[in-house]
Amino acid sequence: MSSRTLWLKAHLWVGLAIALPLIVVALSGSVLVFEDALDRALNPALSFVTPADRSLPLGEIVSRVKAAYPDALLSSFSFPEQPHLALQIAASAKPQGPFTIAVDQYTGRVLGTRSAADREAGLARRIHLLHTRLFAGQVGEWIVGLITALTLFMAIAGLVLWWRRKIVTVKRSASGRRINFDLHNVFGFYASAVFLIIALTGMMISFEAWTDPLFIRLNETAVPPLARESTATAGAAPISADALAKAAQAALPGAFLKGIGIPNGGNGVIVALMKYPEDRTPGGRSRVALDQYSGRVLTVVNTRTAPAGTRLINMKRSAHTGDIFGAATRALYFVTCLMLAGQVVTGFFIWWSR
Repeated sequence: MSSRTLWLKAHLWVGLAIALPLIVVALSGSVLVFEDALDRALNPALSFVTPADRSLPLGEIVSRVKAAYPDALLSSFSFPEQPHLALQIAASAKPQGPFTIAVDQYTGRVLGTRSAADREAGLARRIHLLHTRLFAGQVGEWIVGLITALTLFMAIAGLVLWWRRKIVTVKRSASGRRINFDLHNVFGFYASAVFLIIALTGMMISFEAWTDPLFIRLNETAVPPLARESTATAGAAPISADALAKAAQAALPGAFLKGIGIPNGGNGVIVALMKYPEDRTPGGRSRVALDQYSGRVLTVVNTRTAPAGTRLINMKRSAHTGDIFGAATRALYFVTCLMLAGQVVTGFFIWWSR
């Protein structure tokens, strides 16, 4: 048996074995390129506001929300990156548990709430869990990682098989069988480079309990752990959320304040989520830990000065989802996922017509 025949049989049988879950992962992945936009479109009343010249002070927003929900404990702000999107406040109360309060940051009007259970039941979140875990928890995530690894093997085998004929266009005047064969080759060739990135980062995410420690070993210096305690003195009250936000922004000039904790007393610190323009992750990867009583900066974690291993870990999500270079890569990833699904379909018909 020749080496080409071995490659062909491996490509065929592995493809048939994972065809069904692979097409599910590929199609759900194409939708998740636009996950946040989809979720907002499905929940417009909680997502959109009319922009004005300036936002209200955070302290005033907190006062209005507490008046509307006196029994709720407000824990953090999540700031929108676009002026037409609403401010989100994480909260919790008994007996309902955690929920999110949407607020018009320009008027202080409460737009409504969304429980954690409602979010988990939302279409965008269900598609996310289907893509990442096949609705099977941690085991499902490992299965998705294994499918991704096998698909990467198939892509390599496919390129080996493609090399002899090097088909890069579809011969439209040919038979349906030949058109299907050409499509299989064309999809594989043009999707291969992007799929390599998607597959490698997908495996990093699925098996991050093992891969993250390996990348951490590349660090020349250790990333400082975030401070955990504020210095509380008898009778002292936390400083305002506005003052804490200003302190966080001063600690990392040029970074967008994506989120920050709301001071509620006790010994805990206030953590600010910061995001530089080149950081495409939803919540940002830079952090500032602040003493909630003095506003003193306790710890700064800056993605621009992060060591090599941490940079790779920080990049894996945006490199996997297509967020890494904005709209252009999201569109490219969307097409790539559809091509991958197209390969499953055309591959099946190649086998069926043998």
